[in-house]
Amino acid sequence: MSSLEALIGTAGEARLLDSMDFTLAPASTAVVDRRQHVRAYPTSASTLSPTGTRTCRLRLGGDAMVDANSVRLQYTITETGGANPLTPLSGPWGLWSQVFLRSNGVELDNIPQYGRFHQQYGWNQLTMLEQFGEAAITGMAGSWGTTNQPQMGTIAANGSYTVMHKMYLSMFSSGKMLPTRYAPLELEISVNPVTSDWLSTATGTSQSFTVSNIQLIYDVVEVDEAVSESMYKSLLSGRVLACPTMTVYQVSQTFPNGSTSYSFTTVRAFSRLSHVWLTFRTTGGRSASFICPTTVTANSGATPILSDGVNSPSARLSIGPHYWPDPAPANTIPELFYMFQKALPGVPNITRDNYLQDAFTIVFDVRKVPTDPTSSISTRSGDLLRIDLLNLNTPTTGPQMECYCTLFAFSVTAIRESGVSLLN
Repeated sequence: MSSLEALIGTAGEARLLDSMDFTLAPASTAVVDRRQHVRAYPTSASTLSPTGTRTCRLRLGGDAMVDANSVRLQYTITETGGANPLTPLSGPWGLWSQVFLRSNGVELDNIPQYGRFHQQYGWNQLTMLEQFGEAAITGMAGSWGTTNQPQMGTIAANGSYTVMHKMYLSMFSSGKMLPTRYAPLELEISVNPVTSDWLSTATGTSQSFTVSNIQLIYDVVEVDEAVSESMYKSLLSGRVLACPTMTVYQVSQTFPNGSTSYSFTTVRAFSRLSHVWLTFRTTGGRSASFICPTTVTANSGATPILSDGVNSPSARLSIGPHYWPDPAPANTIPELFYMFQKALPGVPNITRDNYLQDAFTIVFDVRKVPTDPTSSISTRSGDLLRIDLLNLNTPTTGPQMECYCTLFAFSVTAIRESGVSLLN
């Protein structure tokens, strides 16, 4: 017997092919008593505007378990100027700026530019099916656009539109049933006062709107009394529910006008740093602006020169003595596009032209095993995270170019009888 045959022989019995397996799936009715579709309303102001009350809070609690995958934010956008339509340059999520998620005062998420964060990580990188599925709920047209993506449409003068979308926050993306008896959640969201961050400022468009009828829609599950009693007894005896999550840390840098190179460092201690994402913007619809820093003409702000033969920015990440990529920086569009795709779970619904024009991202994936976030590296040893950018073409006058650096780190939200703590 060859060594390969011996290895296969000791690996255990071969199971039946799926097409030949007629075993019924185990029933879950013994665990789950009831599933219910519910909603949570603001505990503070319920009508928001960029010039008035801007912040509201919504709480999730109770004895039932919250299905994290089902959580959606729903609200109505109303044009209030009365003369011109609202013309969003991103999805409706572009109107949100600061977003917090807390549990008993413990801060689990803190995203200062949520509209931009969602546009990139919750829209641009989705597959085609995911984008059209999201657009079917979000609404605002949902038609096939020139960029091969659903278009968001407009809201007529004095018109209203009700939208719904996910919230890409740690606990809501955990895929777990959340015991809100011991881990009550509070979502705090604020309207962005800079309306040009997500609305067109062209002649004949409006900048006046309100946001009303805000609510979180989600499913709660009531589990069998014996199961819940066993879990709660474990918590009361000092056991911990470890919920795997992804933590986001975001910082922005401003490039001096006329810069052709720029380097910056970030100090943030993570036990498991997974990804580093860089996006760039100048003027215009800023939350939806993801420009390539070499396709901006010198004095015209954010107008891209869409050409596949443009010079590419050169980018390299270093953490202590280690480099990504190594041994030379990434300095071609194909390589940067490949790095972007490699970090995603599926193929995004953007072409190479889309990537250059309105979805440009530089991604450094620092996981040792691409499918395992726990294989990420530690930055707790005091090593600086440094990013070097070359071959830039920033505006020489006017508004400066900005770079948003977003760090993703694997973390654990520990749920105890005494409360919640974030381990990162």
